[in-house]
Amino acid sequence: MQQQKEYYKYIAVILVYRNTDDLIECINSFHETINDCKIIVVNSYYDEESENEIKTVADEENCIFLNVENKGYSFGNNRGIEYAREHFDYNYIIVSNPDIIINIFDEAAIESNQEYGILAPKIVARTGRLQNPMLVVRSRLSETLEYYGLKHNNKWFIMAGIAIEKIIRTAVVKIKRTSPYTIYAAHGSFVIVTKDTVDQLYPIYDENLFLFAEEGVLAYRASEAGIKTGQFDQIVINHKEDGSMQLSKLSINDELRKANIYYYEHYVLGR
Repeated sequence: MQQQKEYYKYIAVILVYRNTDDLIECINSFHETINDCKIIVVNSYYDEESENEIKTVADEENCIFLNVENKGYSFGNNRGIEYAREHFDYNYIIVSNPDIIINIFDEAAIESNQEYGILAPKIVARTGRLQNPMLVVRSRLSETLEYYGLKHNNKWFIMAGIAIEKIIRTAVVKIKRTSPYTIYAAHGSFVIVTKDTVDQLYPIYDENLFLFAEEGVLAYRASEAGIKTGQFDQIVINHKEDGSMQLSKLSINDELRKANIYYYEHYVLGR
């Protein structure tokens, strides 16, 4: 007889790379703002010292601790989601960076808008810039310009594509007076996914991507499956930005270019 799984309304997967200082503050904000939530801390292995530090934090905060190879954002989050599906019943999975703080989490807004399979909060960067909606609608013109620019190292084409996206985003956001409203892509630093969506799209992330472009893949796959993404300004997140990246030896520009070229060639071109 199969053992009944423990139930939590929310399961949070927090992928960490060496970043214990931000992790403590992040976990505390979860405890303070979200009821009925179990946290899974996934450590992308760097060394034994950082593994022990992160495990200590997870244990002290009553979190599940997983240690995985450092194969990137997609791999680590997939392992956390995999563990959640195997061990818990739940309504939502939250995928979160460790360098975020939850300020407002309005569960009533979530419960009253069940048509959305992916929920994007209002994310405020350190500079005050809003990171959501990441993409309001899909623009084939901007995709083409950005791909050509990345492929041929032409910054003018990249900038033109980004400019088109910003113009569209600014216009649509001004028109949308009430939240939630439908968008195309949510920023990956904090995203809420319903259980049905997890089951339909599983595995959520493409593990060929080490870092960057995950948002585009999730948006494309959700759109193809008829799953709606909603912008929820009733959930407010502060994002310190790139806490783990500052500890990494990756070349951000090279990794960003490689990831986005892969995304365009496998998910965008000709589709």
